[in-house]
Amino acid sequence: MVPSPTPVPHPGPATAAEQAMEDAMMRSSPTPEPVLGKRTRQVDGSTDGNDTEPDDGPPSTTQPQSLPSISNVAAATLRYVSKKKLRPEQRDEVDAFLLDTVLGRQAKLFACILSLENKIDTFRSAAPPYQLSDELKTNITNYGIAVLLSVNVSAYKGDIPRNHVLDILKRYRFDLPAGIEHDYANWEKISTFVGYSLTQTRARVKKLIKDSIKANTNIFSLAQMIVHSTPCRTTIQLCSRVALMRAVHAECNGGENFWNLTDARLEFIQTRAGSSASKTARAFNEILKIDRATYGAAEEYVIGDTVPDEWQQRVDDVVAGIDIV
Repeated sequence: MVPSPTPVPHPGPATAAEQAMEDAMMRSSPTPEPVLGKRTRQVDGSTDGNDTEPDDGPPSTTQPQSLPSISNVAAATLRYVSKKKLRPEQRDEVDAFLLDTVLGRQAKLFACILSLENKIDTFRSAAPPYQLSDELKTNITNYGIAVLLSVNVSAYKGDIPRNHVLDILKRYRFDLPAGIEHDYANWEKISTFVGYSLTQTRARVKKLIKDSIKANTNIFSLAQMIVHSTPCRTTIQLCSRVALMRAVHAECNGGENFWNLTDARLEFIQTRAGSSASKTARAFNEILKIDRATYGAAEEYVIGDTVPDEWQQRVDDVVAGIDIV
């Protein structure tokens, strides 16, 4: 038998409250507090059917949730199967699936996934080789012209303009299949056509410039012929780029190195101007001024200070490497 602990002597007479607290602390087990809203267990152990506390263990803080019965699940599944218009043999498979074990269901689901992968692989292998659509070819041609006439382009020949067009395709997609840029064989078809389209555009522009020199065509009319059937606007900036091309063409008489010489002249301007946009603008304005005095000088025309439209601005942003949110 464990002896009761000896009370600690109080230095003075205790008040009634202090004595009550001291007595409470000396008790071996406190009287449990009654739970609000619940009836406490009868002392004699009798029950009346309304006891809210379980016989064993602490009271539960949550009420158990009733799970749907198998029959309810089967009925709901039958309605869903009818809604999806499954075939009779598929309905039988659903019924068997419901009666299977958890492990059996998981195994069947995994088998279905593998079967689906096989069907997708079969579909891919049976699909015809990828071909560029006419709509995509039109977009490539139009955007190729916009890239070559962009105020931000640093070269008219080689990989630089081609990569700009490919970046535009990746950003705006058009009718490209998802993930085709990761399919090297099919992406090479697109890249090859972009290079071909740019070559054709450069040849067309060069011929128009050659004819304009013979016909003494003013720069505004020449620029309009170049961007004909495209969304490009004939702005001062665009005309100044065309004037640069015509100036180089006149110097080299349109020889085989015409585009190489044009790239070299463009690089010279960019190197001398550095990061100064105003110096670049003054250089191109001077080129445009000389062109207007040389070709069609007697004609009255005005090149409006038109702001590039949203379409051309998107191209300029891609060429400049600006991220569009």
